[in-house]
Amino acid sequence: MIGSKIPPVPIPYPAFSKPSNSPAGDTAEGISTKAARLSDFRFSPNPNQAHLLHWQPWGPAAFAKAQEEDKPVLMAVSAVWCYWCHVMDETSYSDPEIHALLNENFVLVRVDNDHRPDINSRYNVGGWPTTAFLTGHGGLIGGATYLPPDQFVSMIAELIDAYKNNRPTLYTQARDLLNRRSDHARRTAAGPEVDEIVVDRVSRIVAGAYDAVNGGFGSEPKFPNATMLRFVNHLFRTSGEDFYRAMLVRTLDGMSAGQVKDSHDGGFFRHCAQADWSQPQHEKILEDNLSLAREFLDAGILLDNPGYRETGKQTLGYLMEHLYDPAAPGFRGSQGAHSDYFSLPAAQRTKENRPSPDPSCYANSNGLAVTVLLEAAWKLGDPSLQTTAIQILSGLKSMAQDGSFSHVYSADGPSGAPALCTDWAWLLTALMQAHGNTASEAYLERAVAVAQELIDRFFDHEGGGFFDIQDDPDAIGHLQVREKNVGDNMTAAQALLRLYQSTRNEDYRQLAEATLSAFSETFRELGEFSAEYGQAVHILKNAMVEVTVEGRPEDPGCQELIAAAFRLSQPNLDIKTVLAADGDTVARAHVCLDTVCLPPVDSPQDLAQAVNSLTAPQQSPFQDIFQVFPGA
Repeated sequence: MIGSKIPPVPIPYPAFSKPSNSPAGDTAEGISTKAARLSDFRFSPNPNQAHLLHWQPWGPAAFAKAQEEDKPVLMAVSAVWCYWCHVMDETSYSDPEIHALLNENFVLVRVDNDHRPDINSRYNVGGWPTTAFLTGHGGLIGGATYLPPDQFVSMIAELIDAYKNNRPTLYTQARDLLNRRSDHARRTAAGPEVDEIVVDRVSRIVAGAYDAVNGGFGSEPKFPNATMLRFVNHLFRTSGEDFYRAMLVRTLDGMSAGQVKDSHDGGFFRHCAQADWSQPQHEKILEDNLSLAREFLDAGILLDNPGYRETGKQTLGYLMEHLYDPAAPGFRGSQGAHSDYFSLPAAQRTKENRPSPDPSCYANSNGLAVTVLLEAAWKLGDPSLQTTAIQILSGLKSMAQDGSFSHVYSADGPSGAPALCTDWAWLLTALMQAHGNTASEAYLERAVAVAQELIDRFFDHEGGGFFDIQDDPDAIGHLQVREKNVGDNMTAAQALLRLYQSTRNEDYRQLAEATLSAFSETFRELGEFSAEYGQAVHILKNAMVEVTVEGRPEDPGCQELIAAAFRLSQPNLDIKTVLAADGDTVARAHVCLDTVCLPPVDSPQDLAQAVNSLTAPQQSPFQDIFQVFPGA
């Protein structure tokens, strides 16, 4: 689910009707018995008749049936957390007239967004639910998001007529759309050497999207957008500019006081209908809450704000109480919006009517969870968070070692579908963070092996960067086009840079540089979603400063050194931790730049001086932001 809010490839999707009320490996094919158990069709938990439709899973059987029966395919892309998906199950997909029309005239395929993000990213036509009409070969004919029964009947009739009387045109349009998608994907290829000026350019794009009235980025609907917050945290830490401080404070305060934050159970909802953080859509996504917890904790350190620190701590507490499954072990992917629970007064909310979490865990978001918990264990002085993180990582690592690594897993085990690029990239990140937290060479050895898997399965040796899916000569429709997701690539590149620092293997740095180069000509198309790219470039173009804090998480002196380390202004900063020997009550920090290391220091002031002595003064790549935004 990670990266699901990045805008789709800018290709004009055909549509038959303009909907109203629209809310904002197997290889791709063979599904094992265990995979099918994890991928059972998931309908609204409220009363509905959607299961009476003749749904089939995505795969060669469904498309072979469509070809044999000379029918188009109707594909529904839904999500277990999605309110409007539930509404469509309860209304349009429960309508007897629609049942008759669909069962007679279409082959019906149902896809879960979280289980198959690769399919969703290629066929989503503007939101969830997506209703996509395909040819028997997987070409996209048209589609829409939520459609009430009357509009859905009209759209179905229009499609049936067009398929009967104008099929050659539909097939030509579908083929042209696939070709345009393929052409667009090829544009993300190695270009000129990455220049650090990119950081300034991306910072301007993000600043242009900033909502100076309410905080946050963009207007309506308003998403928390933790990746942009992460970039702003990074810019404030490295530049010290008041403009970034103001962006940070207004955004965090706006979210904290707004309805996007659940003041009763904790955690943050996925988005709000209004720009002022009001009218929330009551969906809570794991990756959103993990990322926001990290940004609140970091901002609490950078701004010396205990309130932000407490919000981050409470958000992690929500995840541990409501989404953590120790039997998996791992965090469930989401908590849905299908009930009236969140609309009730706090005094009337009970566990009995609380929405159930997604029963599935996802490898990529649990790799993120491992990373965030390992950092938070030392930021909050709570070793239990590290214990939980290591348990999750052990399960992910075991699946990767025995060949069963999967994007989807649960207490029943992994599914039979192989992991995607995002899963391997986050596993590598988690292993590097575990190595940084424990100094265990076993994690570094596994990181080297996982990096090789990531490279062998997904790296584009001709154009640079990582494809989102593995090569599959039998792929159907748009899955024939392997694409490069910016979020996955930035995760992989930063993990490879950390691996380079620990192994001194220059290949890893070159792979990271080639990955960033692949986006040098296209990052502007992402708008403010290029924030991850700007931060990764800043890290690449600066030497890594390594700070290892030796102590105990619960020790106040250790906490002060950790906070001082997180306030350092170096763009490429790797903070590691190690438990002090029994009886050693003095926390220390060890500072290294490349192969040069200094004697340990034991105070925040000495730490800052030590780092300054190692790093030569550099001219800031940022222009005075007040010259660009004089009203700021």
